Parts: sequence; structure tokens; C-alpha cells
Amino acid sequence: MNQIFKFSTLGLVSLLLIACSQNNGSAPLKESELEQSTSTSEQSKSLPTRINSAETDLNWVGEYEGVFPCADCEGIQIELQLNADKTYELNQEYLGTKAKNEFEVKGSFSFDAQNPSIISLDDKAENRKFLVGENFLEARELESGNKIDSNLNYKLMKQPE
Repeated sequence: MNQIFKFSTLGLVSLLLIACSQNNGSAPLKESELEQSTSTSEQSKSLPTRINSAETDLNWVGEYEGVFPCADCEGIQIELQLNADKTYELNQEYLGTKAKNEFEVKGSFSFDAQNPSIISLDDKAENRKFLVGENFLEARELESGNKIDSNLNYKLMKQPE
């Protein structure tokens, strides 16, 4: 009985050693492979993540036109020229009024850091905000930059060059 116990113990120890020494089909990495793996990992960490934005992905430079709604006139004819150096020229004409009805301002604009599809005109144009889309601009709420809650037209269409 003592011999059976010895053989059983020897068998269990052998199985345990064999199980612990198996590498599950993967050989240890050679030093050159380890260096290459580490190098590739470090390179991927150092590459900047590209964020899609209207500034980089759309051709936003150009002239945009449209007619915005007006409470006490027939509409506001808007022409907005966006230049590559991030300057603009804004022309507004209040339609159907007898008083002076044309206004022109020039200034600069910037893309919003939190929402790179939104531009903000400077204070000369009352800090107006526009969503930049494919061949259009859409006016946005001044404070939040959110979509204006209305069924009326607030889009300016890009004009052919």
C-alpha cells in the first residue's frame, strides 16, 4: 500500500510539473522581437489621433448666400465670404424696408475648440455662430452653438466659384 501511495504521489507531481511547464503553443519572444514589439507600441502611442473637423475635412472657403427670416421685414439677404486666413466679410440687406437697410462688416472668425464644426464670428458680427457643412453654413444659437429650434430657413448656401 505504501508503494501505491509513492507511485500515486510521483504521478501527480509529474503531471503537475508537465502542466506548469507547457507554453500553450507560444514560444518566448526573442530579444529582437521584444525590442521591435516595444518600438512599434511606442510609435503608435506617439502618433497624434486625427480628429475629423470641418476645418480640415471640408472646403469651407468661399461665398455663402441666403435669406434669413425677419420679424418686421420681408427677410434679411445675407452674403458671407469666408477666407482661408480666417477673415470674413458679412453683408446684410433688410428686404422691404424704407430706412437704411444695408450693413457690411469685416472681421475674423475661429473654429470652436469643443465643436470643430462650428465657427464663431468676432464681436463685429455679434459673435454669430454657424455650423459648417458640405457647401452650406447654418446659423446657430449665439450662446450655446446649438441648432436654432425653428422650421424657418437659417441656411446659407455656398456659391459656385
